Amino acid sequence: MSDKALKNIFLNKFHQENGAKFVPFAGYEMPINYKKGIINEHLHVREKIGIFDVSHMGQILIPANDKNISELEIYIPLNLKNIQSNKCHYSFILNKEGGIVDDIMLSKISINNKENIYVVYNASRKKILNEIFSNICENYFIINNRCLIAIQGPSSYLILKDFLDLSKVTNFLDINIIQYEDSNIYISRSGYTGEDGFEISIPNENALSFVNHILKNENALLCGLGCRDSLRVEAGLSLYGNEINENITPIQANLSWALDKKRLEDIYLNGANILLKQLKTAKDMTKIGITPVNKTMLRNNMTLYSNEKKEIGYITSGCFSPVLKKSIGMGYLYNFNNNLDKLYVKVRGDFEEVIINNIPFVKKNYKKGD
Repeated sequence: MSDKALKNIFLNKFHQENGAKFVPFAGYEMPINYKKGIINEHLHVREKIGIFDVSHMGQILIPANDKNISELEIYIPLNLKNIQSNKCHYSFILNKEGGIVDDIMLSKISINNKENIYVVYNASRKKILNEIFSNICENYFIINNRCLIAIQGPSSYLILKDFLDLSKVTNFLDINIIQYEDSNIYISRSGYTGEDGFEISIPNENALSFVNHILKNENALLCGLGCRDSLRVEAGLSLYGNEINENITPIQANLSWALDKKRLEDIYLNGANILLKQLKTAKDMTKIGITPVNKTMLRNNMTLYSNEKKEIGYITSGCFSPVLKKSIGMGYLYNFNNNLDKLYVKVRGDFEEVIINNIPFVKKNYKKGD
């Protein structure tokens, strides 16, 4: 897609005025960083609070009636009728082979005394998911009149509680509807950084005052997609198009914890037989964390080699970790076994040793109860 065809998020002018550097991302012109740069923004989120505008992402409300739930359960490996209300659930849209069409955040919330399924999904998958939803659901509403703002970092709660009622979002993955400037905002205690934080769906007309209100605090900083990516890699979180895609199943991606295992016995769920078989047998590929022995910079799509210099996997995401002050990466090994001696990547024709690391690289700091 050419730059001329890029879409602007609602607060584009605001980001320009605040010194954002823009890049094309999933069809949108998006801030990648601001004046302080990616590394400073990254460390600020780990230590204080960062503000991310992720309004490019898809949002949809679907009435939680029997017909819609029945149709959605063909694609989504959750028991949607019985999921806990006011709680976010990480899940997937699956194809018939059990591959991941998209990973989603799904919750059941009440609006005007009627239960709705609220789904947030990737900007790069908007077209295909909107098509799926429009084909199978009735009376749905694709949300185009709200911004999506992520407030992330250890100071998030202390800053937001000064002007918002957070009594109904006290723990990780709680979601509720609260008031801001006489408008309803959907607020969840969630995020994509590994830190405590909140994601807020807010009407466009309230978004600017909301962000400016937070920026009055000296600990708050605008942050772009650049540090959002390095933060999620440190936290070991998957990105669609990197760690997950339509040819990779949740089980291969080490995400089986997000599956309702009872749903795998449902013949109507896409890929149920394949997923059930994968659960019971050795995986043909395994997601791993990787760090270099020397100062090699790990990059997306690097091939992983065995001690015999045979191709045995690849890197899906690689970046510099500002916290660990070294390169880190995630990737897949084919037919992984614990007897694997050494791993290598090739850099300018030379083989450089790398080692397998546990994921996450940096401890997650979600608020999980008192």
